[in-house]
Amino acid sequence: MSETEKIKKKPSYNNNHKHIVILGSGFAGIEVLKKLQKKFHNNKNIEITLVSKDNFILFTPMLPEVASGMIEIRHVVTTVRSFCKQANFYEADVESIDLGNRQIVITHAIGRQSQPTDWREHTLKYDYLVIALGSENNFFKMSDIEKYSFTMKNIDDAIILRNHIINILEQAILEEDNNELRKSLLTFVVVGGGFNGVETVGAINDFVRESIKDYYKNIYMTDVRVILVNTSDNLLEQIDEKLGKFALEKLKASGVEFIMNTRVNGATTNSAKLDNGTVIPCHTLIWTAGVTPSKLIANLPCEHDKGHRIVSNNYLEVSGYEGSVYALGDCASITDPHTGKSYPPTAQHAIRQGKVAAKNIISAIKGKAKKKTKFDYKTKGMMAEIGKRTGVAILFGRIKLHGFLAWWMWRTYYLANLPTGKKKLKVMGDWTSDLFFKPDVAMIKRSDIQSGSDNINKQSNSSSSNTKSPESQ
Repeated sequence: MSETEKIKKKPSYNNNHKHIVILGSGFAGIEVLKKLQKKFHNNKNIEITLVSKDNFILFTPMLPEVASGMIEIRHVVTTVRSFCKQANFYEADVESIDLGNRQIVITHAIGRQSQPTDWREHTLKYDYLVIALGSENNFFKMSDIEKYSFTMKNIDDAIILRNHIINILEQAILEEDNNELRKSLLTFVVVGGGFNGVETVGAINDFVRESIKDYYKNIYMTDVRVILVNTSDNLLEQIDEKLGKFALEKLKASGVEFIMNTRVNGATTNSAKLDNGTVIPCHTLIWTAGVTPSKLIANLPCEHDKGHRIVSNNYLEVSGYEGSVYALGDCASITDPHTGKSYPPTAQHAIRQGKVAAKNIISAIKGKAKKKTKFDYKTKGMMAEIGKRTGVAILFGRIKLHGFLAWWMWRTYYLANLPTGKKKLKVMGDWTSDLFFKPDVAMIKRSDIQSGSDNINKQSNSSSSNTKSPESQ
């Protein structure tokens, strides 16, 4: 890597000029951007800059359906630039945040992303800062799990996992004479009983079984094992115990196995290790068991909670930097005054936090700090899709639904919240197509995102001394 060139952006502003920098293009960051642009669209003294490592916003609730092929990849991503009416947008990594000097260092690659010819570094000065950088997977310092597991956090994860599952089915077809290897290939282990884990295991279970039924006739369904491992007795503890039990029973009926009160504490290329000593032979381990803020967030000189999230007050301000720095979304810990617990990291909360943060920045710019708005939001409901045409939901803390109606509400709510009308129509088309046509098992291979999956597959294939490649047979 060549030496990074440092560039300082120091435009000459008048005294009334204010620069607002938003870090992150998730639900929270985009909502702040939209509200500020609407308010200051005719004010040339207000500059807004959004920085994100991706040039799109990902609609994460539909990610499991992307992994199963039900929804096309581009239908759940929307370019950030479609929201930037007057704002600047920089696709870059946030290298450092200097809260004391009110400046941020960002970096980006030059040339081919997989093999950059150079890295450039830029310094941004700000008057107001919004930190909405989300979270990353937490492997709890288990490097083997980090190395050998698949994750479901971003769009690349969904593509890689989908390709891997199809590739596994193709491998299983070739291993008719090696029953032990074939069964391990057809074992899929998902770790985590929260929203991500339950929705992922439901989507993967449906996709694997439907694909085998339609395309892989000589694979016996009895050889397929889809297993969810959870550390507690209950699924979906954020929703409701009874609905969690309903989800468990429905998933069991569709063929999912459950190992409860157990942790996965190790992994190899072809196995998952449990804390009770059990080793599950498998070539697919999907990790959805935890998230954590990035090291950049954890190392900022401000108050953090036990999970290293930034502690924000009820105005979403960072302690010690009130009126200038705001933290929201997955990287922030904000106390719910009604429960005394932190608000859950969901899209509905992030969107409302974005609205409140924007209001308070507007008040600060106008010199009306006494008119700040508190974040006081009561969760409207929680929903989860647990397979085709079935789901669970709790609305307003008391109305409990399950089955087809809950699934229909899940789809209706998330369809309504897709960013643009164009995306809504395309997703509706995908869902309609799924009603009439077989699943698509064509792989989309790209060298830059497929390499991780290919490496795991190559190591898995070479782990058995009895395995021969098609070329050697």
